[in-house]
Amino acid sequence: MRVSDQAVSFAKRMPKLGTEEWLVAFHPTPATRRKDPWLPTEITARLIRYQAPGFRPSWLITSLMDADAYTREELVDLYHRRWRIETIYREWKHGLDIQNLRSHTPIGILKEIHAHLLLSNLVRWVMTDATEGSSETPVDLSFTTTLTHIENALLIMRRAHAPQLAGLYQQLLDDVRSCPIRQRPGRSYPRTNDGKVKNRGHGKRQLPARIAGVLT
Repeated sequence: MRVSDQAVSFAKRMPKLGTEEWLVAFHPTPATRRKDPWLPTEITARLIRYQAPGFRPSWLITSLMDADAYTREELVDLYHRRWRIETIYREWKHGLDIQNLRSHTPIGILKEIHAHLLLSNLVRWVMTDATEGSSETPVDLSFTTTLTHIENALLIMRRAHAPQLAGLYQQLLDDVRSCPIRQRPGRSYPRTNDGKVKNRGHGKRQLPARIAGVLT
């Protein structure tokens, strides 16, 4: 998981594992251990520092201690892939409206969830067909726009004759391919206060996430 500079300052650094990574020890406070008595008196973890070009330094902390089996670069890459997972959750919530279940029984709710997930897989299937033979992957395309194209194509296909279906499906794939999704962290739209240095108190300042062009 990602941690703040403040959290990192609480850790006691132990042997250095490699470039910009250490073993660290955290000692839960007595108040924290009263809330969770199962916590040990000391927690050992692996701390990783990295910096993407144009962004401030960041910290990751993990329980995967073996630096040979789980390299620093691999863990940083896997952490940032989480955005795609969060995007899928958003697709289910807003694209499929999965949060609005209308059944009143556990069995009915389970059936609705299965139907939503089946629809999600079918949409992904079309997106996979659309990217076949190209350098893109299904997660590079807009799920919501693909769903809209499918709904529109089905309306046309219902009135079409059998010989026309293959051409209509190919047109659907072309439409889906033309809808790439915006990627992070290379977004072009600004965030509120994204370029301001934040005052954390006690004389401490935090650089903005995007520091390209910011004087430090």
